[in-house]
Amino acid sequence: MRLKSKKVGVGLEIKSFVGRDCRSYIVFRTGRGSFHVFAEVEAKEAARQCGATSEGNTRTMWEAIWRAN
Repeated sequence: MRLKSKKVGVGLEIKSFVGRDCRSYIVFRTGRGSFHVFAEVEAKEAARQCGATSEGNTRTMWEAIWRAN
């Protein structure tokens, strides 16, 4: 019986911070030490910016975008 080596993930660490501007930031640190930052935005406005063509609740808008792409 041969053992297969397991896949190794990218080892992302994730933390969230609130900046002086009162915005929330999600920060990812990779296994190699790189940092990547995402700022929180209002989900419904983001859906509109990403091409939502119908209004409704946020979940409905994002589900339509998700299926279309």
